[in-house]
Amino acid sequence: MAQDGLRNGFVVMAATVALLVADNALAARSAVLGNGIRATIHDASEVSAACSTSVDGGCVLSTATAGAVVLTPATRTLYPFNAADVLAALRDMSGFNCNVEVDVYILDRIPVETGSSFARRNAIFLSPSFAPLDASITAYITTHEMGHVLTWARMDGRTGRWEAYAGLRGLDLAAAGADAPHASRAREIVAEDFRYLFGGALATANIGIENQALATPDRVAGLRDLLAGFLAEDSSITATVTSRAFPNPCNPRTTIELLLPSGMDAGAGADIALYDIRGQLVRKLHGGDTANGRLAVTWDGTDDLGRLLPSGRYLYVARVADTGARGSITLVR
Repeated sequence: MAQDGLRNGFVVMAATVALLVADNALAARSAVLGNGIRATIHDASEVSAACSTSVDGGCVLSTATAGAVVLTPATRTLYPFNAADVLAALRDMSGFNCNVEVDVYILDRIPVETGSSFARRNAIFLSPSFAPLDASITAYITTHEMGHVLTWARMDGRTGRWEAYAGLRGLDLAAAGADAPHASRAREIVAEDFRYLFGGALATANIGIENQALATPDRVAGLRDLLAGFLAEDSSITATVTSRAFPNPCNPRTTIELLLPSGMDAGAGADIALYDIRGQLVRKLHGGDTANGRLAVTWDGTDDLGRLLPSGRYLYVARVADTGARGSITLVR
């Protein structure tokens, strides 16, 4: 079990528990799922034992990757999530394969920071309810929070991906920040899109999206393919290389340049795929010229049929041997 995120005292306790419980119980806590998610479920008893008591009667859960989470004092009966239902909700997510780790902490007290369930980096914190939770509500909340983890893992720090998503979704990222109403925040919208498009039957049955003013994601052409592309893993690519396009913006010709690792043989050149803002493949390029440790491939602003493409933002994915690169190009006519 992945217990690195908890306090040292909890690690000792967890190791002792591991010697006492059956192997199948351990397997239910940690699992590698068919969709590529590697999930570790920390149930309410584990989390409770890991907490240190604060002066006001609350407690603090410390994790290595997500920091400290302060929990309220216990003043009434609360109902934690069922660990088996949580794992089932993650297992039922489909339509992608994403090599990502997630730690799920099932809380027995309400977090002070949010007052409800939330995700931070690759950790999910599930807040207890005032009444027993059925499996469908568990699936809805778990899958939504997993959408936040996927956003952190595959979109954060990649401006081009956020811009491509916002363009397709019709969002103004500046207006959809943390100060916007909760359902209108870009991070909440994309988490709902991940849930709606890739969640299992319990997470999606007869449920729309939180922001009812927006079209459901299945009605946005290219959105599913775009997000699935963000999540896709190519296990044969072992490293990324630096790339740039110049001029950028271009009208219409530009050169995509890859900085190759020292001593690397570019062989037959690069394979480059270009996508429009809807996530549709518009052009495949192959080859390129190598000089001074750089590989350059030229694009003339046309699609695979030789037609002139309209002004707009295009994403490229380049591959050379077992290395890869991504970037964006703005075409102006």
